Amino acid sequence: MARMTSTLYDPLLRPGLTNLKMGAPDDATLKKCVQVFREAAEHRLAEADARLLFQYGPEAGDGRFRVTLAKFLSDEYRSPVKPENLFVTSGATNGLLLLAYLMFTSGDLVFCEDPTYFMAISILRDDSELDLVSVPTDDHGIIPEELEKRLQASHAHRSHPLTPKRPFWAMLYLIPAFQNPTGSVLGPDRFKQIISLARRYKLLVVCDDVYNLLYFGNGGPQNRLFAFDDPEDAGYQGNVVSNCSFSKIFGPGIRLGWLEVPIHVRDALVSSGTSFSGGGLNHTSSGLMTSAISLGLLGALLEETRKSNEAKCLEASGILRNKYPGLLSFQDPIGGYFLWVKLPNGLKAADILKLCEEAEGLKVSFFCGNALSPTGSFADHIRISFVFYDVSTLIPAIHKLADVIHLACTPAAY
Repeated sequence: MARMTSTLYDPLLRPGLTNLKMGAPDDATLKKCVQVFREAAEHRLAEADARLLFQYGPEAGDGRFRVTLAKFLSDEYRSPVKPENLFVTSGATNGLLLLAYLMFTSGDLVFCEDPTYFMAISILRDDSELDLVSVPTDDHGIIPEELEKRLQASHAHRSHPLTPKRPFWAMLYLIPAFQNPTGSVLGPDRFKQIISLARRYKLLVVCDDVYNLLYFGNGGPQNRLFAFDDPEDAGYQGNVVSNCSFSKIFGPGIRLGWLEVPIHVRDALVSSGTSFSGGGLNHTSSGLMTSAISLGLLGALLEETRKSNEAKCLEASGILRNKYPGLLSFQDPIGGYFLWVKLPNGLKAADILKLCEEAEGLKVSFFCGNALSPTGSFADHIRISFVFYDVSTLIPAIHKLADVIHLACTPAAY
């Protein structure tokens, strides 16, 4: 008999375990989503054309939704977003897979940060059968000089003819803002270097921008690489895509996202057989989200989410830094979902994980760094998601994690 589950995470949750792997909104946020969608549904379904939400939608997505979303994003990003550059998806995973499927073929190259989002490795390498080339990072994200070395080396023996249908030689997959797992943020200087390399080597740069609006304090949103690929530039080719989702700023269950794309990429997406056969993705959900945005409900929820996430991050980082001073190394995030922690004295994350999962009393789980690396590196790092649990559950788990690491060290370890 099939096991009945309600969420993706059900198999990972059990009594007595706090699983810090989960990169998803907490229960409090999901309860607010219920109320937001209830109000949005009442508003939208009362309109005369509500029945059309249940018809096949336009290939690029509902026009009213794209106009409303563009205005919302322009305000939130503090940077212009045009409706004609938006293509509706069923989330960032779907957006990435669509681009890989339509723009590349098996055996093509994709360059990515090391470390990176673990499921992107699976989607690109396993599902799409692309060949991954990892690029070193530092505290500020991908290192353009290291990227250029790998582009030069690969282009020398992996070049192939480009066509109007497949105009890109390779993909560059990035998480520029509040990177998963490191939390790093790419700055304008590196943006410009990446744009230059993308134009020179005919790269499609796919930016996983799902965390951009989840900044802390008054720092404001991070810039999008897409905004730096200026159509007014003499060398403009349209090399950058911003791949986004409501999964982190609302709730993942609605399976709704968007691609912000150059016109020629949008045209390729719209003209695909997939788009023509099924029409716009998640047409009903996008209609309800239109009302959630226009009524101000999404904006209010997003502001609450930012404050909640920041408070949890401060609690977790404070414990890790102050309980055993000097024990652990990490950058303080300025947004996003994750803490990326370096263990002391060559300790292996897998060993600490085993101790945490087998500990007496409260048990804790997390991602080992090597699971987030295309090369299996970073075995002495751990990724902690501080968002999924409420503070009353998060704090004891972080204390337990710090205690286990401390006990695993000798006094000379730090």
